[in-house]
Amino acid sequence: MSVSHHIGLEITEQSFRFVEMQKQDRHTTILRADTIETAHDYASPLLYDLPFDKELARRFITDLASVYHRHAVYAASLSIVLPALLPIVCTIPVDTTLTTLQRREQLEWECRILGGFPPDMPLHILTHELDHTQTAAPVLAVALPQALVHFLTATCEYLTLDLQSIDIDQFVMEQVIRRLYPHETNAEFAVLGLHPTHCSAGRYTGDHYHGCRMRPISYRQQYPAQAVRLLESLPGAGEQTSPQQIYLYGTAAEDRVVEACENILHCSVSRCIPLADTAIPDDIQRVFQETDERLYDAAAAAAILGLP
Repeated sequence: MSVSHHIGLEITEQSFRFVEMQKQDRHTTILRADTIETAHDYASPLLYDLPFDKELARRFITDLASVYHRHAVYAASLSIVLPALLPIVCTIPVDTTLTTLQRREQLEWECRILGGFPPDMPLHILTHELDHTQTAAPVLAVALPQALVHFLTATCEYLTLDLQSIDIDQFVMEQVIRRLYPHETNAEFAVLGLHPTHCSAGRYTGDHYHGCRMRPISYRQQYPAQAVRLLESLPGAGEQTSPQQIYLYGTAAEDRVVEACENILHCSVSRCIPLADTAIPDDIQRVFQETDERLYDAAAAAAILGLP
């Protein structure tokens, strides 16, 4: 009888949100779901200071350890989820005639300028090539300071934890939606992350990825319209104004916002619920009733993706 455990840990404003999942014979169960308040707002550029500020690093390690001290924890592995606005996420056009080294240098330079990083700061950059022509290839790039990635990895090793991935909430949700809805995601679909101060969007046509963008929310009363405009600004929209299916997630994905997006786009719009087919014990259910299940969307998705 095979049993596996994994934790999804989302770093948010002044708190850690985490979900521990268990998988046994294809059945998943939530073992823990909780929010731990933190001394500092790590979901901000303050996170970049961790490798260089000893007192801040000590406080972060203490906060992270408290996640495991509050209740019994079975999982030795975890995935860390960052908010979409924290890393540098951008689409950069690259000349296809450049060598691999030249392309790498261009991407590093662009990300360093966009992030305002010092010229001598090494960056950890992940890339995904989008639609390209004979002369130009748009590349989706995600960048974090290399020192931060090393710090998070070393911290988890110090706490005897197996850090499997460092991802951002938008990409985590895109992955879990493709896993949870394999038939619906064969056609054109989009994923919208709705948060109190920003929104993010990713668009697909089957296995073909058109890219990801995000923007701050300037006026809450027009939240749905701003999210739709962001979605329509993505490559791949073409003549079709909206995908066939749109999935929403995040703490601002309220019923009224879902309905408003559906009225604007005239297509199927639904909120993704990663824990829909998961066994939820009564004590965890009470946590959701006292807070809001939407708080744990990204953490639950990361926990699900970490299970074999």
